[in-house]
Amino acid sequence: MTPALLDGLVRAAACEVLAAHGLDPAALPAEAGVARSRRPAHGEYASTLALRTAGRVGVAPRELAGWLASALAERPEVADADVAGPGFLNLRLTAAARGALVAEVLSAGDDHGTVGEDAAAVETLVERRVRAAPELVQAVGADAARYALARSPEKAVREVPTRRTLDNHLFRVQYAHARAVALARNAADLGVQPGVHLELLIHPCEGELIGIIGAFPAVVRTAAASGEPHRVTRHLEALADAFLDVHDTCRVLPRGDEEVTELHRARLATVAAARQVLANGLGLLGVAAPERI
Repeated sequence: MTPALLDGLVRAAACEVLAAHGLDPAALPAEAGVARSRRPAHGEYASTLALRTAGRVGVAPRELAGWLASALAERPEVADADVAGPGFLNLRLTAAARGALVAEVLSAGDDHGTVGEDAAAVETLVERRVRAAPELVQAVGADAARYALARSPEKAVREVPTRRTLDNHLFRVQYAHARAVALARNAADLGVQPGVHLELLIHPCEGELIGIIGAFPAVVRTAAASGEPHRVTRHLEALADAFLDVHDTCRVLPRGDEEVTELHRARLATVAAARQVLANGLGLLGVAAPERI
């Protein structure tokens, strides 16, 4: 389930809740305001819908959020829903819902988050910065210059790292992509194919990675609307970090004579989805996504 679909699910539940309490669903805003939680320990996603609606219908925000949490907890896509603070709604998806998101990314392929006016706007933003800094491109190379120019919120770059170490943001993103390609290559050598039982992906690291994978289209939209391409680079860096966490924590491929399981295949599908988003994001910036480093 993508964040956009989750937003629609929360709003639909809010419509039903308000109607059940004799209140007007027309008071709801157009979107539920679902976003990745800034505090993962409290939930994968958070919504401000109750805070933005309660005053319009004459109900305390926490009370409305409580109604919503109870309704959403009954949905098969939602593992847990609770209320925090003055009326924030925190949500966790089921493993099956997260797995469906991986399948959607793999189905979309190169189009995931990189088609339409928003993607074109981000590409234009980066291109303008590159055209304004030909000396930088000549000094450090196209990839390093493009990434640094896109990454800088101030539109001015003071220093561009060129060392091939993981503290270099661009290298870390490209390294993560290359590692994902290497895993796929090794899997092919072993005859292991990505699986479909994605509900098996229950490790917290896997949940974090899948959430970042799914948020990519929303990040592109926000970057386009705000004129801030650095949102895309920071997202790619978070994705690279989450992928490397999974790489180091959750064994993707069997070792030695170990039997291949559906969990291995499911993890391989997640690796493929992460690689796809890394490639799409780098492509949006006009930067290479190397298959070997």
